[in-house]
Amino acid sequence: MSGEELLTVGALHAGYGAAPVLFGVDLAVREGEIVSLVGSNGAGKTTLLRAISRTIPARGVLRFAGEDLLPLSPEGAFSRGLVQVPEGRQLFGRMSVEENLAMGAHRRRDGRVKASFERVYALFPKLAERRRQLAGNMSGGEQQMCAMARALMADPRLLVVDEMSLGLAPVIVDLLLAVLRDIRAQGVTVLLVEQDVFAAFEVADRAYVMETGRVVREGPVTELAHDPAVRDAYLGAAE
Repeated sequence: MSGEELLTVGALHAGYGAAPVLFGVDLAVREGEIVSLVGSNGAGKTTLLRAISRTIPARGVLRFAGEDLLPLSPEGAFSRGLVQVPEGRQLFGRMSVEENLAMGAHRRRDGRVKASFERVYALFPKLAERRRQLAGNMSGGEQQMCAMARALMADPRLLVVDEMSLGLAPVIVDLLLAVLRDIRAQGVTVLLVEQDVFAAFEVADRAYVMETGRVVREGPVTELAHDPAVRDAYLGAAE
């Protein structure tokens, strides 16, 4: 882990029209980390992701690899290596697995797309088996694998994964958490946004806890897991 900040969010405010949602959010993701952003429904996690991905206006500090993100379009942020796995997968259901993966690489001109296919099939062997199957006919877990693989085909520098565990069986969540560790080992930094705090803390180095548009706790997951307020709210009452 280099320790250099890849994503920097400072005093960030955002919302929808006259309705503010974020109130001075501070967050940082260093190169080589897995960082989790947790909080209940309505805490502002999705709004923060939209601001980072440049799909809604924001004010404050928003930098990626030292570059100001605020003037950029969503395509501009994507082209710089900030790639999101959206909540709900959002696959092309009438296209095959392999066609969905190819869509993730459609802007690339680096000549390494074939190697990326090999990489994602090694991470997700089930997708290699079902590469010709329509994505819409797969199980929820397989669709989540496909959504993550499609994002990796874009050759991200920062992979943002939104609600990865939603609606999935624990055994599938455990498999995907192991894949996130493998992805990090291959040099991709990860920001994992989750309501499932147990899953988020299992894989992350550090975490941020959001409530009502603000970060209320942050630190190494080993410390946050023993924070009485965090345990009461998300992990069950402290013993």
